[in-house]
Amino acid sequence: MYRPFLSLRWLVTRPINLLGVGGVTLGVFAMIVVVSIFSGFLKTVSEHIRSASADIAVQALPSTAQFPALQRALAEDPNVAAAAPRLVHFGMLHEKDHRPPPPPLLGRGSLQGGDTPFLIVLGIDPAREFLTTRLREWLEDVPPDLRVNNLDAPLEQKNGHDAILLGAERMRNEGLKPGDLVVLTSGKLQRSNDGLSNPDPIDHEFVISGAFHTRHIGYDGNNTLVDIAVLQQMLKLPITSVHEIIIKVRDPKTTEDTADRLTRAVRRTLQIEDLEERRGPVARSWRYRNRFFLQSIEWQRELMKIILIVIMVVAAVLMFATLSMMVTEKTSDIGILTAMGGTPRGVMSVFLGCGMAITSIGIALGTLAGCLGSIYLENFRQLVLLWTGLDLFPVKVYNLDRVPYDLDPIWIMQVACTAAIVGIVVSALPAYRAARHDPLVSLRGT
Repeated sequence: MYRPFLSLRWLVTRPINLLGVGGVTLGVFAMIVVVSIFSGFLKTVSEHIRSASADIAVQALPSTAQFPALQRALAEDPNVAAAAPRLVHFGMLHEKDHRPPPPPLLGRGSLQGGDTPFLIVLGIDPAREFLTTRLREWLEDVPPDLRVNNLDAPLEQKNGHDAILLGAERMRNEGLKPGDLVVLTSGKLQRSNDGLSNPDPIDHEFVISGAFHTRHIGYDGNNTLVDIAVLQQMLKLPITSVHEIIIKVRDPKTTEDTADRLTRAVRRTLQIEDLEERRGPVARSWRYRNRFFLQSIEWQRELMKIILIVIMVVAAVLMFATLSMMVTEKTSDIGILTAMGGTPRGVMSVFLGCGMAITSIGIALGTLAGCLGSIYLENFRQLVLLWTGLDLFPVKVYNLDRVPYDLDPIWIMQVACTAAIVGIVVSALPAYRAARHDPLVSLRGT
């Protein structure tokens, strides 16, 4: 019974032990908060990318590819729910009827927001697009003054002009509204009789039908939507031509396996025998197409875990220092305890109990503070912004509404277990030194 009593007494009579508690608390708190923010950011960005992406996209199709034949081959797969053709081109937008000629309309062309005049022109079939992507949600998730009049036919002609859809933020930044006229400037390579490729410029006038908003700022800033038939006419392509095919699957859990099967089906249809050909057509899932960006966030999260270990090391050093000082200060007490019948094992358990008490309190406080800190970090950010004008986490840069977080119970358990193991190891070293004290030497110092 003397062991817990002595452990408690020696702890409460030495306020310096609060340094060890504070170190463990800070280490656990930092590891939970920082990793939860990175996990929340990764989860939110993944959702944004997912909202703007089809389940699978068949890309790198040859110029001779025709949609009807490929559609029949894709429809044979039991996991394919719908497929839609797309043409992919490029261009710049200008406002019409400006003197002198206006500069290109800028837009946020990346997640970080860099302005660029270039954009990708996607030729889509709205009816099929509704079945494969969240196009209807994109059109509905905009302010009423930017919304298209007819959601069922968002790219129908108006007053003899072909329609175009722009990202909502691009329209806001440039002061555009539905009904405005814009000119799409682009071009294509035209092969001459002598075998040389010469540029063939293209200017086409469009009326803005409305805006779309996908929550993925990189997609909205880089893309504009037109009717696939209009783009086929601009590029002088057959009406069945296709550059890529987007696919909706029935079971998202088997998307990767489905993509592999569709790659083989497309290559069989196009009579491409070599399945290892890297430059041939290939079907890729949405996660694979965005793997480099998502992996970069995951790598940053793992790097932060490594960096945060330094805080845990500092906490361990503080614990070791305070417990070692306690052993030195309690040398005479150790001698008395041993003379009264205390065994080396009992002495060791006293100091080990002190260390475990410090560790347990630190883990409990750190876990509680880390969870509450993650949940209420947005409120703290708003409070600091109100008082000082300093934005600790500029959410608008990443197209977020608030500071994201994702509390992972497994990670919290890993942090707590790691802190407990570190506490045991750090406590055992001074406790072992105390247990090896010679009673006569200890009593001589009284």
